[in-house]
Amino acid sequence: MPVEMFTTLEGIWFLLAGVFLVGYALTDGFDLGTGILTIFTKKDENRQILYNAVAPVWDGNEVWLIAGGGMLFAAFPVVYAASFSGFYLAILIVLWALIGRAIAFEYRNKKDSPTWKNTWDWIYWIGNFVPALLFGVAVGNAVIGVPIDQQGVYHGSFFTLLRPAPLLMGVVGVFMFLMHGMAYLLRKTEGEVFNLARKFAYISFFGFIGSLIITDFLLVITAPYLYSNYFRYPLFWIAPALIVIGLILYLKYLSGGQYNKVIYGSTLTTIGTVLTIAFASYPVLMRSTIKPEFNLTIWNSASSHITLTVMLISTLIFMPIVIFYTVYVYRVFKGKVSAEGGYH
Repeated sequence: MPVEMFTTLEGIWFLLAGVFLVGYALTDGFDLGTGILTIFTKKDENRQILYNAVAPVWDGNEVWLIAGGGMLFAAFPVVYAASFSGFYLAILIVLWALIGRAIAFEYRNKKDSPTWKNTWDWIYWIGNFVPALLFGVAVGNAVIGVPIDQQGVYHGSFFTLLRPAPLLMGVVGVFMFLMHGMAYLLRKTEGEVFNLARKFAYISFFGFIGSLIITDFLLVITAPYLYSNYFRYPLFWIAPALIVIGLILYLKYLSGGQYNKVIYGSTLTTIGTVLTIAFASYPVLMRSTIKPEFNLTIWNSASSHITLTVMLISTLIFMPIVIFYTVYVYRVFKGKVSAEGGYH
């Protein structure tokens, strides 16, 4: 591991950014995964169970996304400005999708009409699938590179972001969230939804491995610089190792009928995937395809040391509170869910 990652404020905030990303991927990640399953069951009762499985926790999980955005704004404002202006339309699409998901929770059961409910179910599905895909596409573009100049000004269009490698990273993200969502449903549901989750747990497992291999093959050809850190810092191999261990545990518990433990495998896989991408890009946060000198790194895009210090103190105070609250909510709402009650 590079020493400066632990001994400088910029390095510490790079690690904290990873904590926020992992926190979001682990919590809202399974929300997105369960939502993707919605259109694969026709029965209203089963769809209601999918809503009820995440209803008590989904909005609390969004805290990690909001906190991550706030962190980027305060700790690395240049990256925040470059990404939010360059990815403006993509971010708007994600926000509209997330808003649609939130409204679907509120309005789906306002009318006892199959057409009404089916419409909101599709909006809910889009609200889960689109963010799951575009989060991976955005991260892929940031680490592979986009046309930004020395001022951090983006010189591409929305379609510049839709290149094969970032799109494939989006597909990897979809299967990763689907794996995690199915592991969550195996703990929370019974009957037909449980059987459906078990079936899609296998599909997402092999989908994740297949898309990951294809993406790696393409990145070796188009972005070989993403692998250099792993030869420079051998301890970085911990992250890919977590993916492998997670996948082994996922398949072992799934095929062995230990369904409550499958989520351990998806958790390790998710952590390993996020860290593998972060370590590959370090210390670059947003790469320029125009000139390497225009890369936005933790060194040239960070706030002043006073700002980073004040933020670090605030984070050390409030992050444990968020973690405690999150754990408490999950303990209160633990156990199996049914189609009764829920978000009505």
